[in-house]
Amino acid sequence: MDIPLLIIGLLLLATLAAFFAGVLPYPVGWIILGIAFIGRWLHLRTRGGN
Repeated sequence: MDIPLLIIGLLLLATLAAFFAGVLPYPVGWIILGIAFIGRWLHLRTRGGN
């Protein structure tokens, strides 16, 4: 498992969980984290995971 991908995914889940729990009034950074997650995943996919 790719460590940066795991960290980005955990931050994304934590942000969305805090939003749904009512801690954050708006899911701050979920768009940026989502784009970073997809970008990292596509980067790893094109490189073959190496």
